[in-house]
Amino acid sequence: MQFVGFRIRNYKVIHDTGYVKVDPRVTTFVGKNESGKTSIFTALWKSLNVADVSFDRLYDYPRGLYSRDRFQPREVALLEFRLSDEDVEGLLAELPRKPAQTPRFVTCTASYDGEHGVRTQLAFSPKLAAPPFSTRAHDALAAAATIAHADAEAPEEVRHAHAAVQDAADRGLLETEGVAELGAFLEAIDRWLETNPARAGAVTEQRARLADFLAEAAESDLEEEAHAWARATLPRFIYFSDYDRLEGRIHLPSYLNRRRNADPASRTQAVLFEWSGLDPEEILSLSRRRDDEETDDAFLRRREVRDTLLDTAAFTLSGDWATWWREKQHRLHFTMEDEDLVLKVSDLHNSFPVPFEERSKGFQWFFSFYLVFLAESKRTRGGAILLLDEPGLHLHPNLQSELISLFERIADDNQVLYSTHLPFLIDANRMERIRTVHLTGAEPRTTRVSKEIRPADHRDTLSPLQCALGPAAVQTLLLGKRLVIVEGVTDFWILQALNHALQAADGVTLLHRDSVLVPAGGRSRLIPLVFVILAASGQHRAVVLLNSSREGEEEAARLRDVFGDDVPLLMVGDLLEQPGATVEDLVPREVYAEVAQQGRLEVPLSENEQAAPTNVEAIAQLFRRMGFGEFSRAEQAKVALALTDRWNRDRSTIPEATMEHALLLAEALNRSLELRIDVPKLPERIDDLAG
Repeated sequence: MQFVGFRIRNYKVIHDTGYVKVDPRVTTFVGKNESGKTSIFTALWKSLNVADVSFDRLYDYPRGLYSRDRFQPREVALLEFRLSDEDVEGLLAELPRKPAQTPRFVTCTASYDGEHGVRTQLAFSPKLAAPPFSTRAHDALAAAATIAHADAEAPEEVRHAHAAVQDAADRGLLETEGVAELGAFLEAIDRWLETNPARAGAVTEQRARLADFLAEAAESDLEEEAHAWARATLPRFIYFSDYDRLEGRIHLPSYLNRRRNADPASRTQAVLFEWSGLDPEEILSLSRRRDDEETDDAFLRRREVRDTLLDTAAFTLSGDWATWWREKQHRLHFTMEDEDLVLKVSDLHNSFPVPFEERSKGFQWFFSFYLVFLAESKRTRGGAILLLDEPGLHLHPNLQSELISLFERIADDNQVLYSTHLPFLIDANRMERIRTVHLTGAEPRTTRVSKEIRPADHRDTLSPLQCALGPAAVQTLLLGKRLVIVEGVTDFWILQALNHALQAADGVTLLHRDSVLVPAGGRSRLIPLVFVILAASGQHRAVVLLNSSREGEEEAARLRDVFGDDVPLLMVGDLLEQPGATVEDLVPREVYAEVAQQGRLEVPLSENEQAAPTNVEAIAQLFRRMGFGEFSRAEQAKVALALTDRWNRDRSTIPEATMEHALLLAEALNRSLELRIDVPKLPERIDDLAG
């Protein structure tokens, strides 16, 4: 079952996030500190989890609204899931009859119920409903008529009941209100036959058909079984933050007194015992002081049993841990100091065990996360959705980058959502997975999640993205053998999504497999970027792809002035044989217009808009005509993200014309990338580098 989106309302600093789509594998939430990322994650976690935590209106409801709404039912979390074919098969197996339409989505809605309670509701889409009984209903009606007219001496009660059935059929209500009328008719028949059993043989077959129809109609409410299936099958959220780091010294009596609490320390220590197989009560009992009646042999054996259990648990944990933490080879150790269980760690560089708290914070975070994830995911029947709040804060940048690879491995079996403001934890090759979180409105401001990657008037929210693109670009420039440089990030998103989608299809290759798309971040940055690329190594091959707008043509002239023939230049308009064309024109105009109008009143394009030279110009005219405002770069980026999100979810949604255009463009790019490019000389006009 796949988590596809959510909406959080009435929770701490959140009034309404709006509906937020999530990626099928990994979704990154980027925002400043105190922007509400933690509130989003904890609200999701409290909706469905295996840690026995739930909402508490007193502490979770927005403070400014609490006194006004404390007794009112208010929705707090809406979660939407897509059913896989396997899920549908499992659901249908639980139902007494096949529904009229096969459900493909299930929505779980959590609401505050009064001051203390929380109520959860489930709904399927398409709505669960039994199929029409048309054929069976017709058979039942015929059976009723046969019974009613089988004997001219049928009592008035039977004839009256049959008339009610016939009236319901005449009004087209036999399958709804008429079910009750048929039931009353069957009861009248049974009373009649009790008085004269000799007549029963003549109507046995018809009575059985009528009874079968009524039994089937009684099973028409499918929701009870479906909801029971969903409650058992829905994935659970596993939440982890820096506050959940394990405390390696555990006073066992105190832990046993508070282990049922949901505080972070108890939770992480509980999963340590769960995964290691240690029983804290047994270890405490084995560690008790020697009493007067205990012999030396008994005391020593008891301690030997305890130490063996501790060594076995540590050995098992060390082996499991080695598959996750590849930075060094570590060994874990458990020791008892009076009533304290102490976790210690040694490694290849220092064989002397040191307390867990004295290891690096990065190691502590990673090991704690590992324990919580493995233990709690094992408890989930329907799979787990991992919520990581600011992961890797204490890791070295190289290890932060490796976390992205780890998340991809985890996503093979479990979806991952994580929040960050660290540039090295942003995957620049998967920008469509990013959701930005910011505060909006007048004080006290509330949390909002942007549908587009560039929230208006919140430039500081984007600083991690800007920082991430820099290192990512530098690294890819040094590693990529063939580089395709495009003007901006919108062009990058569209081409990268097409490249990934088509490369994933058997036998189809868009760009050379060792090619890298590089967004310049604007035309003014093209010349400095191209020079850095070509000066970095004589082994690079590069081509610049420019939109055929007026500004693009002007930039092409500047590039030729600076680099001459050293850098191949390709214009989108020349490749598509469409003057003025941009990368957006790879998409058929009707498709681009449909996506651009999502969330607005959708109207067909006028003749002038149909005749506009480019998609961007056509939609700009449409926006002006409809009073939607300016079709700005932010709006263009929103369309690009919506398109790439659609293509990444389902390759079959890529229009055939787009695929044809993309392959045509790729053929020209690949042909240009076969040319050897020498390192250019330093341009005579240094000021051209600055743009």
